[in-house]
Amino acid sequence: MKIKKIISMMLLFCFSLFANEKLVLGVNPYKSTTELQEIYAELVEYLEKALDREIVFVVSKDYNQLLTLIEQGSVDIASISPKLFATSRQKEIPTEYLATLQVTDDQNNARSAYHGLIVTHKESSIYTMADLKKKSFGFTDPDSTSGYFYPRLIMKQNGIDPKNELGKVYMLKKHSKIIDAILEKSIDAGALYDGAYIILPKEKQEQIRILATSKEIPYDAMIASNKLDKAFVAKIRTLLLNFHATKHFPSSIAGFEEKPLSLYDQLNHLE
Repeated sequence: MKIKKIISMMLLFCFSLFANEKLVLGVNPYKSTTELQEIYAELVEYLEKALDREIVFVVSKDYNQLLTLIEQGSVDIASISPKLFATSRQKEIPTEYLATLQVTDDQNNARSAYHGLIVTHKESSIYTMADLKKKSFGFTDPDSTSGYFYPRLIMKQNGIDPKNELGKVYMLKKHSKIIDAILEKSIDAGALYDGAYIILPKEKQEQIRILATSKEIPYDAMIASNKLDKAFVAKIRTLLLNFHATKHFPSSIAGFEEKPLSLYDQLNHLE
């Protein structure tokens, strides 16, 4: 019994040492876990090799939970939505900005900004924003920039109160689910980011009518927990800025760049 106890303690000690060498990378659940693993695969491999640490990839259950995990120190670095990053800065939640994602578009170009779209089916009777009144509508997540905040702003700018004048409202979480629901005509209209539309086959794009396009939005921000050593955080930032993907496909991570934080702070007016 005593020997078993010692072995157990040794294993626990070894596991603790090993656990300290791991780095937890968290992301928002804007796509399925499988899709996100594919998008981040090359970056994870690059960081593991450069840092000589295992990267544990985590997809949060919703947008806001990721920020909580960062605050708790359960996640070391994270890619969070623009609006959520702006909110965290407004609330002075202690995190460190690292860089902004560059994403590959359908022409293999690297983009560091995108647009939100409000869409409907080509065969629907909705032709203008005013036609959305009393119609069912799909948002992604209440903390999504392009899937919630911007479409609500566009509605308000077009004289529609999204709280009281839409029909039934759905929170479908993922942008791909918005597209599926539009194509299946199970919702009348919905909001998504343009990257989800761009990667669609042409025959599916032709079934979708774009009603409105948001202003340019900076892509997700990579941030670090303030529980990490400052020098280590600086090393990760340098690695991110030096990362250039060799595998390119639409919506994959092409690289990173630094952006003025004011671009994110201006999102605080979105409600």
